[in-house]
Amino acid sequence: MLENLKRIRQPVTWAVLVIICVSLVLGVVRLTQLVFWEKTQVFAAFQEIGQSIMNLSLVLALVALVCTCLFIPPATRRAITLAKLSAWVVGIGTLLQLICLALGLAASANAFGVIMEILGGLLDVSLKAVAAGVLWVLVRGVKSGRLDLAPAVPPAVAAPEAKAQPLWRADQATGTAWRSARDAASGARPDAGAVLEEPEAELPSAPERTWRPRPREGGQK
Repeated sequence: MLENLKRIRQPVTWAVLVIICVSLVLGVVRLTQLVFWEKTQVFAAFQEIGQSIMNLSLVLALVALVCTCLFIPPATRRAITLAKLSAWVVGIGTLLQLICLALGLAASANAFGVIMEILGGLLDVSLKAVAAGVLWVLVRGVKSGRLDLAPAVPPAVAAPEAKAQPLWRADQATGTAWRSARDAASGARPDAGAVLEEPEAELPSAPERTWRPRPREGGQK
């Protein structure tokens, strides 16, 4: 299951980033619609858009996903590019929300409403600004080498099986000899200076003498 999560972390990060971008575009479109088509007061339109232009939960999830792509081995191929785009998107969204909230303060009816708008808006914008700052720190740190990117693990390749080489070859043992048949069978190295002993030439055997009775004189035996 952990391997499956590692495989889908980059597509999920791209999906969250696209959702945040779409929410920013829809926020601008909604602002235009409120001002020009619905004839809403300008400051009231900015106040409404500033409260919903970028979701804080999605921003925090994006930061966590970018960290997994960068620092959990193996690092994804587009991890640095993804971190840089996320930093730009979150930074631009935070700036737009800050502008909308600042202009929307004029639409508050009383001082208490202004204070609540300031407190709520500043907390939300501050958290998003911190998230954008963290993303930029990650990008700069990885590019400068101060932060170590997780190594990309190559796919494991099975090593080819080494063929067993014979311990003894007749052509390599030319002109050499072993001390005994046991050394030759065990694969011991032959003596380089040894000379094969020639078998001793067999001496011719003396002819066998057959005993015969000596004939007596006069033809008697």
